[in-house]
Amino acid sequence: MVTPVLAVLLALQAAAPDVAPAPADPAAPAVSLDALPLEQAATARCAIAFATVSRWQKSGDTRGSAYPDMETTGGREFFVQAMAKLMDDAGLTREDVMTLSFEEVERNETAEGTERVAAMMPACVLMKSAAGL
Repeated sequence: MVTPVLAVLLALQAAAPDVAPAPADPAAPAVSLDALPLEQAATARCAIAFATVSRWQKSGDTRGSAYPDMETTGGREFFVQAMAKLMDDAGLTREDVMTLSFEEVERNETAEGTERVAAMMPACVLMKSAAGL
C-alpha cells in the first residue's frame, strides 16, 4: 500500500538530481542532504523549496507567481518545523542547517533548480498538508 508520505518521498526521489557526489570539502558541513535518510532529505528539500519560492514571491520574481503565497499558507512554518526536527534527529547544529539550506537554495536558483522546484512542489504541498499546515 502506498501511503501519502511514501508517495511524496518517491516523487521527491524522482525529482532529486542524479549526480555523483562531489569530493569531500573540509569546509563543508559534516552531512549533506544526499547523505540523510530519504524522509529527512525529502522534508528538508521541501522546506527549502518553500523558502526559495517565498524569496521569489517577496522579491517579485515571476517564478514565485505560480505558487500559493508561502507566508500565508504554512510554507514558512513548515520550514521552521522541518529544520528544527532535522537538527534534533540528525544532530546538526544551526550552522550546519543554515549551510545546507544556503547550498540547496543556490541549486534552486539555477535553471535546472527552478525546474526541480516546479517538479517537487506538488509533492511538497502534499507533505505540508499531511503535516497539518
